[in-house]
Amino acid sequence: MTANQAYDFLCVKMEGHYDARESSIIARYLIEDLFSKSFHSDELLNQSEVDVLENTALRLQKNEPWQYIGGVADFYGLKFNVNPSVLIPRPETEELAYLAIDIIKKYNISSVMDIGTGSGILPITIAKKAAIPEVYGLDVSVGALETAKSNAGLHDVQIQWLHNDILDRELWHQLPKVGLVVSNPPYISRDEKVEMHANVLDYEPELALFVQNSPLEFYDAIADFVILFQDSDCKLLVEINEKYGKEVSKLFMDKGLKNIILLQDLQGKDRIVGAEK
Repeated sequence: MTANQAYDFLCVKMEGHYDARESSIIARYLIEDLFSKSFHSDELLNQSEVDVLENTALRLQKNEPWQYIGGVADFYGLKFNVNPSVLIPRPETEELAYLAIDIIKKYNISSVMDIGTGSGILPITIAKKAAIPEVYGLDVSVGALETAKSNAGLHDVQIQWLHNDILDRELWHQLPKVGLVVSNPPYISRDEKVEMHANVLDYEPELALFVQNSPLEFYDAIADFVILFQDSDCKLLVEINEKYGKEVSKLFMDKGLKNIILLQDLQGKDRIVGAEK
């Protein structure tokens, strides 16, 4: 079987699970990520690669995210290792990265901390694209931090990783002062599960998706952390649930943060709130 035939094979196996356009994109990436071959080439797969291909088709038919199958996801033009210990990067988070890098350059910021770093996409992208000397990535999950460390090595950037729970206020004194705090925290309430697809619910980590109590609990903690433990003019950027743009903005205002902005993503949905101490 050639790489091109393998591509066609995967497209057929995904019928009924993805539309034709999605199937084409997924099959192309998987042929390249799994076998390091061009999806339109006549290069032959060996028997072990054919076995992997058949197993891949079965996993796709069980709705397993294709990024976990290939072990790689794209973000900001870069490739990152992913696995079920971390969320799969979303396009909306790229917009947070673009805005963070713009702010870093505009205000000549030299230090950044990402709260809830997951696979490390935000601090690694910022370190690579903004070339600042002091970058931190914080997460409560040991598995997530291990993945993030592997991605930092992949991209040859130096990140200081912090195993910490931002909801545990007793630990805040251990954290550094920085010029910019960014975060894409858990922001989905459990009653929203009925609106979500099986490939997310069955495979992506609940810890990174769902809040335990209020959908605002992480924003409440992050705002207090900035107010109590960061210097004046510290900037803050957070990704939000589209349903709670006004609520997060008001929360930040009530906490005493200033220059609050609510920004929409490319689909016109409330997605990012910015503020500063």
